Amino acid sequence: MMTIVKWRLLVLLERHKKVTLVAQELGLKQPTVTFHMKKMEEEWETVLFHTKTGRILLTDAGRILHRFALQMLQLHEEARQEMKLRGAAVKRLRIQLDVPCREEAAALAGLLLQPFGYALSFTERCSEHADTEQGEPDLLIREALQPSLSKGLHFWEAELKLGVSASHSAFSSLSAQELMDAGVGWIATEASSLLRRQSLNWAAQRQERLFESYTVPDTGTARAMAAQGLGFAILPDFSINGETEHYAQSAQPAAVNGLRLLPLPATPAYGLELVAGAGLQQLDEALYRSLFGGD
Repeated sequence: MMTIVKWRLLVLLERHKKVTLVAQELGLKQPTVTFHMKKMEEEWETVLFHTKTGRILLTDAGRILHRFALQMLQLHEEARQEMKLRGAAVKRLRIQLDVPCREEAAALAGLLLQPFGYALSFTERCSEHADTEQGEPDLLIREALQPSLSKGLHFWEAELKLGVSASHSAFSSLSAQELMDAGVGWIATEASSLLRRQSLNWAAQRQERLFESYTVPDTGTARAMAAQGLGFAILPDFSINGETEHYAQSAQPAAVNGLRLLPLPATPAYGLELVAGAGLQQLDEALYRSLFGGD
């Protein structure tokens, strides 16, 4: 069986061409290295090495196996690093993002939770890892219209704005109302999102018509497309006055720099709420009380 030692031996033989140097680097005796070389040739039923002017060289078959050895060692190192990151000593919170504005949600949660010393793993609702490998999330972020009085909720309020390219000449001086009157295409989030429903409700109440040109899965995609002048997006802006300002000022993605964020007349309500998972209180009572209060 090809072990990591044998894969390393093969790579080192190609590098050093000397059994003595390979033995020193692996911390083995020369006869042990020679034994492994013989066993590899028996296992693969072909000649992998030959000697020329005192050097150990790989045959054509050996060079083919050497390519796989490099890949195996790289995978082994990646696995080792991943296991180290997920070691028992690392405190980790699993946070499920059930929102279209995932970049903002992750930034807000990161800033809020940073003082508690946890590593954070963000997943999406449809992620297989969220449902199988990692089990139930410790925290959930979802869309909401207003703060709830229920225990175990934390709310971030947003102001919905119209995002349009800051560099596109056709949009440079138009207001939000003028852009909609001109029939500029709407880059909308998918039908299941509260953000989309609020945008449509707002338009209906004002008797505005939105011309949906694109449907995208998240606001990050909508921002990128709007910045290219492909239409406008209705986006949550968390940089508003109030108790969330401390967090919100740092939670706007860099992509917003390519947009003009224009106020909407009669701004519709929108926000995100952080919800405690079923096992959070048992996992960390102090964290639960700090975030959500409690007796």
